[in-house]
Amino acid sequence: MSDKAIACALTALLLTLALSACALAATEPNSKTVEETTSYEEDGIRITIDRWCYAFNRTELRFFVANVYVDDPSQLQTAFAGEKYNKSSAEATSAIAARHDAVIAINGDYYNYKDKNGLIIRNGELFRDCATTRDQLLVYADGTFKGVPKGTDIVGQGEALVSEGVVQSFSFGPLLVDGGAAVTLPEKYIIYTDDTIREPRTGIGWVDANHYVLLVADGRRDGWSDKGMTLQEMQQVFVQEGCQVAYNLDGGGSATMILNGERVNRTSGSRERNVSDIIYFVR
Repeated sequence: MSDKAIACALTALLLTLALSACALAATEPNSKTVEETTSYEEDGIRITIDRWCYAFNRTELRFFVANVYVDDPSQLQTAFAGEKYNKSSAEATSAIAARHDAVIAINGDYYNYKDKNGLIIRNGELFRDCATTRDQLLVYADGTFKGVPKGTDIVGQGEALVSEGVVQSFSFGPLLVDGGAAVTLPEKYIIYTDDTIREPRTGIGWVDANHYVLLVADGRRDGWSDKGMTLQEMQQVFVQEGCQVAYNLDGGGSATMILNGERVNRTSGSRERNVSDIIYFVR
């Protein structure tokens, strides 16, 4: 066989292997199992956390789904690292959560990664009102979530939105669920959206004014959760949980869930990554 023929054969083999790997990543798991359920309840708040395992041919995915039931939507709050809005503050999710006596907390959208991007409203205060190429999420005082797809021009409306009752806004995305159904994900985004991409993930969903869903998927941990979760799998889970709106937050090494001061998941690194902000629920 000539050198050219050998090169062509090797190229074809590599292409076949690459396509096979992609097909494997996008396939349905062989099994879906709830391995463990953790429950917590006291006056004003009730939480159930299911630890799921999706088993594939040669890998496993583990993720945590927290259903959070509250008496009042004002129990959903946010906090900044260092307790102030700036370009560089970062702390562990657990450290920020401890200062605020959070019952349950997840990492937020890493708002200060790009300090001139998007609308940032936290706990009813406007901090930033800039253009963005991302999907955004608005949270109203009555608990309602509203997705704002990229390309929707709301620049300069920050003060008006606060007056209308917006108490939180996030700028990471993409938007996963709207109107109770999975949305078509953008082909080009700040993160890869293809259904072959597995990463540690964090997301939040809204069922109704007193019911929210938090999702944190582990990844990059061999033998536990080897690679992570696709955005499409996140969409399926949020729809199955009855969410009307769901939104993807900062993931990767940031993906963290804390319950009463204890880390629920296994972060991709040996310790928590410092982040700029958290979303949490109080009693």
